[in-house]
Amino acid sequence: MFKTYFLMSPGEDPYRYRGEEAAEAIRELFPAVVGYVQSRALPGQDAPSFSGTAELWFDRAEAALDASQQDFSPMLAEHAAVQSSLAGMERVVVRTPDYRSGSRMKGVYPFCRKGGMALDAFQSYWWHHHGPIAALTEEALAYVQIHPLLESYDSAPPAYDGITEISWRDAEAAMRGITSRQMVEDQASDAPNFVADGSVALYLAEEETVIAP
Repeated sequence: MFKTYFLMSPGEDPYRYRGEEAAEAIRELFPAVVGYVQSRALPGQDAPSFSGTAELWFDRAEAALDASQQDFSPMLAEHAAVQSSLAGMERVVVRTPDYRSGSRMKGVYPFCRKGGMALDAFQSYWWHHHGPIAALTEEALAYVQIHPLLESYDSAPPAYDGITEISWRDAEAAMRGITSRQMVEDQASDAPNFVADGSVALYLAEEETVIAP
């Protein structure tokens, strides 16, 4: 499926609605939406890059691209603001059976491609080479890549060339995964081959599934 991401500037809980109120509001704003998850930054992080991320699923690429250029402020609290948006294809590298059961949280990693690297070469490397490495993240329930639609670069180029999502059962499992040798050595040693140095904007988030995609 195709996915629109809204990334909210750091601060307090950015959302105006929860639960069924959020479902009604998002359907009114984006009639073509088929899934909606709003995530909030976990407390206790050291200066997280975002206060939250909103994820909208669509059946058509055109709908996702149109949504990324639409005003999202009706879904937000008065103090909140969108930092950037992105329309892309959701590519699931791995998703375990436990992903659908119980609560979970995730790390969201927007980043930019290595300087001078062509977009098609970047997406191919990330998907075919780095994906299988990152799929081995310790205790991960899922590893997902969001590849921006190529046509989005013609109108309003996204602030990031990709977004990685890694889901865990809880914050403790996430910290074990993030500090593991597999991530610190295997993944980190491959990152310079396709990721711009210093471009990764990480935050840990708790999901609220409003409309299951």
